[in-house]
Amino acid sequence: MKKIISALSAVAAITILSVPTFAQEEIGGYAGTPLEIKLSPRATGMGGAYTAVSDDIYGLFVNPGAAAQMQNITFGAAYRDMSLGRSMQQIAALFPVRGEAALGITAQLATVKDVLGRTTRGEPTENLDNLDMAASIIFSRRFSRFLTIGGDARYYYKKLAAASAYSAGFDFGAMLHLDTTSVIKPESPLDLVRLAFVVRNIEAKYPWSTGDYWNEQGMLGSDVTEKVPVIVKVGGSVLALDRKLLIAVDGEYHEELSAGLYAGVEYRVVPSLALRGGMARGEPAFGAGFMSDLGSLKLQIDLAVEQERNLGGWETIVGLIVSR
Repeated sequence: MKKIISALSAVAAITILSVPTFAQEEIGGYAGTPLEIKLSPRATGMGGAYTAVSDDIYGLFVNPGAAAQMQNITFGAAYRDMSLGRSMQQIAALFPVRGEAALGITAQLATVKDVLGRTTRGEPTENLDNLDMAASIIFSRRFSRFLTIGGDARYYYKKLAAASAYSAGFDFGAMLHLDTTSVIKPESPLDLVRLAFVVRNIEAKYPWSTGDYWNEQGMLGSDVTEKVPVIVKVGGSVLALDRKLLIAVDGEYHEELSAGLYAGVEYRVVPSLALRGGMARGEPAFGAGFMSDLGSLKLQIDLAVEQERNLGGWETIVGLIVSR
């Protein structure tokens, strides 16, 4: 037992010490950036290390292959408080299918108001509004007691001033579940080990036609297609100490960024309270979850704070989950 706990502690320490090497890299300047900002409070509070967790409604936005873990009708929503006229919201619903699969629906919205437009000579024009939206339908199925696999079809829409673009893309995910009914011995301090793999933004892009907008300025427009970067994540998580302690680690390949590491911890202090902390590409995050029963319904309120990478300062995320 001591050897196992020591090994887990060493892995967690090495991961957390390695993550800060990515801290100086800024995120942005490519298609789909607003939709990459973390909005799920539990995942954010764990530093974004959620690929091999994804066992609640927020997991629909992270790993569609893990949705079959959930076997209750569940609804969730989250909101991120941001500066500079920015706003982000997400909603989701999940419906179990015959005890072996799950169907999910999600929508995510990111807006920026009063962006100052400029001509090619740098002269100010008018304030522009920016909108990014993504909606998806998710299906996940348990193929054995060890393996769940799933994916989603996602609709992308973006509008900037009078110009807009839309397209479809796909995500794919899988999760391996190892517990005390399979390979883990009953006397082990480990209750559950999960390994996961996700590919996001397959074939996603924004085809722009800006002729209508620039004609208003007396200029010619153009047709441009912006490709949304593909993201590949692998992760592992461990539940231990009678499922009170959760440790998770993610590794990420991103077409526009260097490789990234994410690490997070959740500890359930009492059945109704969980505390969280983590590191996402060198930036700290913290969070908490509050659980309660209301008749036949289960309520969960999640809070997270994360340091904004490019602007500095802290931003707050709040979420609500209702299940029955």
